[in-house]
Amino acid sequence: MGGDISFFTFTVPNYILAVLTYTMLGRFVLSLLFANRPEAVIYKAFVQITDPVVKVVRFVTPAMVAPPLVLVLSLFWLTGLRIALFLVNRLLGIGPTGIS
Repeated sequence: MGGDISFFTFTVPNYILAVLTYTMLGRFVLSLLFANRPEAVIYKAFVQITDPVVKVVRFVTPAMVAPPLVLVLSLFWLTGLRIALFLVNRLLGIGPTGIS
């Protein structure tokens, strides 16, 4: 049963971070495509989902960084969090152990 807990302590946060990462990537691509039409429904949905992450990254980022670059920095931060999650779980011995 101990394997079940270790599976969920890695998989659930990793899944959430992966969804946020790919949604952030989608927002970046849509911001390039719909630059002249910010009222597009799909773009507004991506903005609503990813705005909390962007606000946190904007808070820790210097003010001289342009707003489009904050999206790119958000992608780097989310990817870094996924890597850190893997490494911490691996060090604690509760991460994925490979194919069995």
